Amino acid sequence: MIANKKDKFRLAKKKSHSKSDLNITSLMDILTILLVFMLKNVAMDASQKNAPEGMFLPTTTTKDKLIESGQAILIKIFSDKPEKNEPAKILFGKENIYVGTLQEFMSKRETRENLFNYLKLEADEINVMQNKPCLLIQADKELKCRYITEFIIFSANAAFANIYFSSIHADDKNEVLGI
Repeated sequence: MIANKKDKFRLAKKKSHSKSDLNITSLMDILTILLVFMLKNVAMDASQKNAPEGMFLPTTTTKDKLIESGQAILIKIFSDKPEKNEPAKILFGKENIYVGTLQEFMSKRETRENLFNYLKLEADEINVMQNKPCLLIQADKELKCRYITEFIIFSANAAFANIYFSSIHADDKNEVLGI
């Protein structure tokens, strides 16, 4: 009630401050219909996708297929295992030709020359077949980075265009490496 000047009271209407609720049912219906049309029109079939001209998509192959095709040479590198009395060693090719130890590779010229001659001979043979020489290096996960860096530089000098690495995490490395 509000009092006016003449002391008469009149009833005043209260203003309603309640907001009307937003009804989104129709909005949800429209969004659902749009979603259905979008899903229907988007093709998820990968066979319809074509690579642009000149783009080559990555492929996979196994180590054995690469070696059998004559495109890749394999080097296996073991790091020192003092607890098992195993010295570091380097094996060349699928025949596992013993080249020497990592210490000999880093310090002896003769060991480096022998390995370089093996690599160069194989790289030249692969080049004759019109392929790019590929070197696969399998190593213990404990192998120090300086050895890997040295092998990269060394292999690049022997004309290997592609150098790939894999580390061995298994306990029985001889079984994994096929030795």
